[in-house]
Amino acid sequence: MQSISSEDLMGMHKDDYQVIRRLATRARLDHRPRYACGLCGHAVYAPREPRTGLPYWKHHPGAPEDCPWWTGVPSDVDGISGRQFDGAQESPLHAKIKNIVGELLNADARTRPGSVIVDEYLVTDSGRRRPDVRAVYDGSPIVVEVQLATTQIPIIIQREDFYDSQAYRLLWLTWNFEPPPVDGRLLSSFEDIFYSHNKNLFAMDDETVRLSRQEGEVVLRAFWTRDHVWMSKLVRLSELYWLPSGRAFAVAPAPPWHEDFLTRWRAATGDHGTRWPERETLLAELVTKLSLGDTDSYALEEADIDSLINCLLSLLDGHPVGSQQKNLVEVLNTFFYAGRRHRYARLVRRFAELAGRSEALKARSVQAKLATALAVRQDDPQSIIGRIALGLFPDMFPSRRTGPRHNSSSIASDQYT
Repeated sequence: MQSISSEDLMGMHKDDYQVIRRLATRARLDHRPRYACGLCGHAVYAPREPRTGLPYWKHHPGAPEDCPWWTGVPSDVDGISGRQFDGAQESPLHAKIKNIVGELLNADARTRPGSVIVDEYLVTDSGRRRPDVRAVYDGSPIVVEVQLATTQIPIIIQREDFYDSQAYRLLWLTWNFEPPPVDGRLLSSFEDIFYSHNKNLFAMDDETVRLSRQEGEVVLRAFWTRDHVWMSKLVRLSELYWLPSGRAFAVAPAPPWHEDFLTRWRAATGDHGTRWPERETLLAELVTKLSLGDTDSYALEEADIDSLINCLLSLLDGHPVGSQQKNLVEVLNTFFYAGRRHRYARLVRRFAELAGRSEALKARSVQAKLATALAVRQDDPQSIIGRIALGLFPDMFPSRRTGPRHNSSSIASDQYT
């Protein structure tokens, strides 16, 4: 029951938008509402505007035309597909590529002999699909779908769900892929399969075909991004990693900064706390990454930020981190023993609740210390401490999980009231 305005939708991170895009698409395919117009209450989904590439809310068919936010009657999926090739089933290039893929799979020793099938229906109890190429590769059934034109996300999701239900691995493959310029944007259909493949894209070109024929093994070109810069490398089909969803990736995306930071923080932390000088380096990184202004690592030291982070990690993990205490009750009692940490009581209490550690808060000793601590003025989310907590643990706070990614300083002040 959270509102996501058009401004929120347009301004959110691509990762968050993809979550909404896919949830809205699945709801549309299942003929059930997931998101609704804030004025008329009719179901909406979240496509991209073709000219600008910006996402927007669009009504499902049947919306009241007198709604001030009415977006017109949407085209149906079949109608768009029918216009794509002027009624033709596929382009000549598409037909050529899928036959090349079939040829290369047949020549690869990891392909089960006689298992390569090009452009024939796969019929099951749950329906049927006509994959471009299917085979048994390295002991697992695999489907290769060639994507050249703009394919709508409902079709992409339907195919992915179907092949997943039949335990087929799925590889989306394009031809002669050219990454967009730094300021350019990826076509929505390529962005959709980019996210399907754990933020990788796979392509073939004249060089990969030549190498495949020369080596007797399917060679692809993998694309991914690092700091908004596109990178690529040659990779063999046998070298790909496969997600539980059945889609492949060659290069894992870099973890979000906060996850990487906490991994490095944990590595520098032992039973006696977080070691120096790693602690100083990591605190200085906090100052820079979260734009904490005139604060420096020494000020964070004096504010016991290292103890706060370890306390929150203890609550997250369910056992002491950076401490020789025996349990969470001892961790909380020790943490609030120091008066200078009392201003963090509201944050710690809320974090414990969100982490499912409320039982530790019920201990009489903890309740007594919290009562004393809460009597002093508490830091709020706009404070340096609040910004650090929200920056390092964004997934713990409800509005960060279900809505757009906000700047820490813009989070409402009741985030951990």
